[in-house]
Order: sequence, then C-alpha cells, then structure tokens
Amino acid sequence: MSRRVVPVALLAAASALLAACAPLPAPRRFAGSLDVPLPTTSGRIAVIADLQRTSYLEFWRESNDPERAVLVQALAAARPDAVFVIGDLVFDGGSARHWADLDALMAPVRDAGIPVFAAFGNHEYWGGRGGARHLSARFPHLGGRHWYEVAYGPIRVVVLDSNIDELTPAAWDAQIRWYDGALRRLDADPSVRAALVLAHHPPYTNSTVTGDEPHVQRHIVPPLLRSRKALALISGHVHNHERFQRGGKLFIVAGGGGPRAALAQGAARRHPDDLARGAALRPFHFLLIAPAPEGLAVEVHGLPKGGREAAALDHFVIPWPARYGPR
Repeated sequence: MSRRVVPVALLAAASALLAACAPLPAPRRFAGSLDVPLPTTSGRIAVIADLQRTSYLEFWRESNDPERAVLVQALAAARPDAVFVIGDLVFDGGSARHWADLDALMAPVRDAGIPVFAAFGNHEYWGGRGGARHLSARFPHLGGRHWYEVAYGPIRVVVLDSNIDELTPAAWDAQIRWYDGALRRLDADPSVRAALVLAHHPPYTNSTVTGDEPHVQRHIVPPLLRSRKALALISGHVHNHERFQRGGKLFIVAGGGGPRAALAQGAARRHPDDLARGAALRPFHFLLIAPAPEGLAVEVHGLPKGGREAAALDHFVIPWPARYGPR
C-alpha cells in the first residue's frame, strides 16, 4: 500500500487555519481610573505608541514581534506608576484576534497591576467601528471617552483623539473646546505645576512615510502654545523618535513600538531642527517621565533591531514653567 506524503507547507497552512478558527479568550482589563489621581510610588510614568505588529499585508516591512515583547517586558520591569499608549495598539482595530494578541503582549504590564491609559490611533478605526468596542472592553475606566485628563501628583496628562477624519465635525469641535478649556483651567489651578498633551498624530515630522499633520498644527498646537503650564505634545504615528522645540514647547515623536519607518536625511528633511538626532532608522523605544527639581526629566529607553535588552539612550529635561496663576 502506498503512503501519501503531506507537504510541509500544507500542514503549516492547516495549522494556521485551525489557530485562526480557535475560540478567543475573553478580553483582559487593564487597571486604571479617571476619578482617582495616580499613585506616585515610583515617581515616573511611561509613554509608548504604535504597538501594532507588522501586518502580513506589509510584507516589505521589518518584523517587530521580538522587539515589542522585549520593550513591554522592560516597561513592566521599570514599574512606572502608569503607562500611556498613544494609539495604534493593534494593526486592525476591528479584529478580535489582533486585540487578543495585544492582551498576550501586554500581560507583563497588566499582571503587574500598572494602570494603563490609551489614546485612539488611526488603526483603532480600521475594520469598521469595532475598535472602539474592543478598546472599551480593555479600558473600561475610560468610560468610552476619546479625550480625558489624568492627574499625577502636580502633573496633568491630557489625552486627545487626533483622528479628525473619523470624528464627526461636532465631536471634533467639542473636543477642541474641551481641550482649550482644560488647559485654561489647569493654568489657573495653583495645585497644578505642569501639563503634558498626548495625541497620536504629530504636527511635525521628517518621516519618509507620512508628513506633518496640518489639522494638529491648526487645532491642537495653538492652545498648547497659549498655555503656560502645558510643556509638550507627545505623539506617535511615525514609527521613530524625533524632538522639536517650537514656541518654547517640545514636540516629541515617540512611535517606538511599531515596525520602524525611516526619517529623511540631509537636505530632504522638512525640519532640520530635530534635537533627537541620529540615523534614519532609530531604535524601538518608550519614554519614562519623572518630576525632578529642574523640570520633567525624560528618559528614552531604546532597543536596537534584534536587541535583547532595552537601555537608556537619551535623556533631557523639560523645564518647569516660570509663572503660575490665570493667564
């Protein structure tokens, strides 16, 4: 009797199909609250963006699975008082399986009980509107909000949804009114020393994949420039690290979790004043931010491609504002 040899490729395809059809575990919730100020146990918070894995649809891009895992483990080991993920948590916001992958990836942070807060990126809107449902299932403490404020000692973190094309005009206008009013209120509050603004899309970048975001420049930057206590806008979307200073404010790009995208070099740069400096492809990274006597101390913890351990690769201080009281 003859024996049939099943091709290895066919077995692999069948295995992948069975895995895709397997039931998914229930969503895992992250700790957090908008009603209670964050504890100041470790004295620092963390910011990371673009944790989506490299899609098979983007076969030309480098894989980032090993690096994402190392970054998240390093993030958990740093024991920050909170983690802010500023958009693109998954590749396809409508895919339950992609969100289940995020649950597995973020297990070290979640299991450590570290509060986690999320901003909407453009990928959360992919695959229909299911992304909002999947995000809410994991971050019930946000109460479905797309913009909100978190208290951390004398610091306030203002989180925005910068997806102007996904929000209705009325919702976008409501958000910007809330945002401008929040910064005015914080300027007038003597208990608040400084504020940080987080949003997915950057107003300025030298990315070769995407460009400056005019709607962020028009609507999100001006209230920041008018505010005395708002010190910086931190964004993702660009899978790289950049830092610009405009009007006395810092504009930090920290899309360090995603598959890296090159920055323009030399005369091709739109903005030659990148304070971060470095090669076209910079390390995967996250930020650790801590109040210090002179201001907010920011450490960029980076991981080279193929690296096995994240380490501090940049450090800078955002000075405290000089004055307080109503503007």
